[in-house]
Amino acid sequence: MGREATPKDPKKVARIMAAATHEFAVQGYTAAKTDQIAQVAKVSKGLIFHYYGSKQQLYFQTVVAATERIKAEVTPAAFETPVDLVALVVRSTKYKADFGRKHPDEMRLMISAYGNADKLPAKIQSELQELYTQSLQLSQLMIGEIIDRLPLRPEVDRETVIELIMGIYNQIFAEFQAQAKKRPEMKTMADAQWVAERAKKYMAILENGFIDPK
Repeated sequence: MGREATPKDPKKVARIMAAATHEFAVQGYTAAKTDQIAQVAKVSKGLIFHYYGSKQQLYFQTVVAATERIKAEVTPAAFETPVDLVALVVRSTKYKADFGRKHPDEMRLMISAYGNADKLPAKIQSELQELYTQSLQLSQLMIGEIIDRLPLRPEVDRETVIELIMGIYNQIFAEFQAQAKKRPEMKTMADAQWVAERAKKYMAILENGFIDPK
């Protein structure tokens, strides 16, 4: 019988995920110890591998759980009727900062996972890329809803605008990853506040143009 068909004890799963999220957030993937996770979760190490199969998959599942949590708590609020793209960035940053204060392990884990993905095993890198793509698809749908509420010039194509915004998202993500390599001390949204400021500048230029009309 495969792992997917094996019933899991919800209470043990919750304890394992909490312990694993903390261990991976504090120690990073390489230094994290499944023995320590098992001890804190009050389960056997064998049960962890029975449930998740490997340290790699346990790590990935903690990132999935953190991603789902931030999507559930931050995304709907951040995209709720913003008046423009700059306001969207400001609101999103505020809610992510609030999330980071409430869930420091999850935020630190996500910053580390996406900021230092190149240091992870290849399989995890591939899975993280798929997870990132899924998150972008959700953002694209919500940005489309925002664009539909904005007064676009008649000659501007809606889909092109959305693609341009998503290109900015990818650019910011690439800049974040580049800085994460130089600044391994980044652990909170406060440490990465420059990302929000950068995004605000990009969005302001996108909305207002960069040619002086005078």
